[in-house]
Amino acid sequence: MHRRKEKAGMRLLPAAILAIGTLCAMSPARAADPDWIFANSGPGGQPMVMSHQGSLDVMFYRSASGTIGIAIHQRHGRYRNPRGVETAMLMIGKFTVALQTFLDGQKWDTAGGDLKPDTVPDMVDALKAAATGALVPFEHDPVSFSVRGAMAALDDLAQYAKAHGESLPPPLEPAPAAHPAPGVDIEKLAHHPYDTQHGRRLVLPQYDIAANCGRAHIEMQDTDGECITAEQKSQAALTSQWARYDSDLKGACLSLVSDPGRLEKYQALLMCLSRYQDDRRQWQLVSGSSGSDDILPAKPTAQTPAPVPTPASP
Repeated sequence: MHRRKEKAGMRLLPAAILAIGTLCAMSPARAADPDWIFANSGPGGQPMVMSHQGSLDVMFYRSASGTIGIAIHQRHGRYRNPRGVETAMLMIGKFTVALQTFLDGQKWDTAGGDLKPDTVPDMVDALKAAATGALVPFEHDPVSFSVRGAMAALDDLAQYAKAHGESLPPPLEPAPAAHPAPGVDIEKLAHHPYDTQHGRRLVLPQYDIAANCGRAHIEMQDTDGECITAEQKSQAALTSQWARYDSDLKGACLSLVSDPGRLEKYQALLMCLSRYQDDRRQWQLVSGSSGSDDILPAKPTAQTPAPVPTPASP
């Protein structure tokens, strides 16, 4: 009888209080030290970091709005939701946030949502001190997970965002780098009638095709083999046609493909040079230019004063 009364009393406690008790009783030593995997395949193609923990996937991603999103996926869950669960609480230390819960038929599957920028510092502070967290679906038992290594993974995500011209809310956003000097306006350059660098010698770089394609297939739809084949064809075309491109256009296109985020180097370089060299040829035809330097106006020179005529002798 005593045990039945105790169980009846426990049913009256709110789910959140049960979750707090579970977290307090959980020893940090039990938490696994998970691996955090980087992938550029979050919601809407946003970069993310993920930890596989048994049947649970814990994900932090850069949301399309520029803040941090959290998603937790229960791959083999047994939760049934005849009433339809709408929210679940995520708890990491003192940090608590309500996440939307998505359903796969009648089975609880994934909870997630984008954080507001002003909640990100609280989450970061919690991640620095906590070893475990828990997802608390409404009227279901808490699902615990480890957050060891999550802070370092989020730092890597912030560095990736910075390298690709993106941002994250403080304190994850790295200090903004000094604005680089504006580059050459290649559109204007292609409408200049001749090579502004006067045939300066530029060598076709040797890019690591295998390494670039090994990363490119994460962001693009093609496979490593397709990427390597396309890069090799573009490299061969550039090698045979390199001399036909003007030096100033070579320099401008090389600067564009040197961006670390651009992985298909030879394809991008060939596309850039082909387009802007054709633009210059068309401009020369329209403007009537021969493409040589002699169309420029002569530089003004200091005029020599005319000699003063000497008066005739009487």
